[in-house]
Amino acid sequence: MAGRRLRSESARHIFVAVTGQTPQIVTETLYALMVERRIPISEVFIITTRVGAERIRRDLLDPAQGQFFAFCREYGFDPGSIRFDDGHILTITRTSRRHRRTGGAASTSPGEIELDDIRTVEDNRCLAEQLLGIIRQLTEDPRTVVHGSIAGGRKTMSAYMLLAFTLFGREQDRLYHVLVPEPFEHNPQFFFPPRRERWIGVGIGPAVSTREARIDLAEIPFVRLRSWVLKEKKLRRTIEEQIRLVQRELNREAEKWEALVIDYSARQVRFGDRPLPLGGVKLALLVYFAERRAAHPEHAGGSAALPECPQCFQEYAEFDHKHYRELCREFASPAIGEALAQRSDRFDQNLFLSYRAKLNRALRQAGFPSELQIVNITPTPRGARYGLRLDPRRIRLVTDSMTSSGGHPL
Repeated sequence: MAGRRLRSESARHIFVAVTGQTPQIVTETLYALMVERRIPISEVFIITTRVGAERIRRDLLDPAQGQFFAFCREYGFDPGSIRFDDGHILTITRTSRRHRRTGGAASTSPGEIELDDIRTVEDNRCLAEQLLGIIRQLTEDPRTVVHGSIAGGRKTMSAYMLLAFTLFGREQDRLYHVLVPEPFEHNPQFFFPPRRERWIGVGIGPAVSTREARIDLAEIPFVRLRSWVLKEKKLRRTIEEQIRLVQRELNREAEKWEALVIDYSARQVRFGDRPLPLGGVKLALLVYFAERRAAHPEHAGGSAALPECPQCFQEYAEFDHKHYRELCREFASPAIGEALAQRSDRFDQNLFLSYRAKLNRALRQAGFPSELQIVNITPTPRGARYGLRLDPRRIRLVTDSMTSSGGHPL
């Protein structure tokens, strides 16, 4: 794929649905995809329970009366060109080695037991593991487009289908919910709108015309996290492990783009939503180097920033003492700024290094990233150059009237 969508004529389109005891959603969705949207579905998979599988076989796949074959005949599709048979009914199972009663007799042989319904915590675990495994397998071939439906089955089946597409869905894959007018929804006599008008019964009410049977296919948007899930090569994971892995990776990525926000009016500096454990002259010193890093014109417009750009770092001899005193007045107090001014036009290097060491120690002890510390990028004390490694695009300067990033108004 390489980030581009497959052309429809070159792709193999697969339809996969979760169902319970309403097999109608299969033919209703096929109608919307194949007739209304002209998508050439070539294979159909149904994820269901034992009871649901029996309904699929009876209502859809019976060669004489099955509604899947009736749909194909009605709209001129060759059922032989669509792979949909008993092998495409994927029943959720549970492994059991305990005694179970089957038809009054106890069974002790180990094996897979098809679930009649999804009702217990263990049932849901089996559903999650197997459904996610199915969607992962169906999305492995880059030449396919997978169309999923969440319209049938228990709510947990729909929820796990959405989760499966979120974890494994690709750019070309789509997820839908089929919407049918109330007189036809779950109606055992209605499976798709026929070409010619028919009248069908609706419980104890009057019959309704199929001309009123509008099929709407709502596309469900979902976040695609496949690249995060498949970063590691370990194939066998529980659903909980997969989610923890993705969440950990997302948290790491979010941390990379948390911003250092300098709010001049509030006299506060925070990283993300956490205030920094600094005050007074140490806070002013951090603001001084953050401003220098943000103001470098070479980093304007979102261009790549060098972690150790020489122009963003400076020697102590280049230190702007006047501006630092102004920051002390603003972030500490006017008295502290004046006290520094009375020492001399410059405050000595030992005092600067002391403030820097205390600032770095406070940030380190509070668990803030090292990018916020004032570092020396030279290997030796001679010619030491000090500054922040934090990406300039992650520095926000907030005043009463504007917020700036990288030295430019937003």
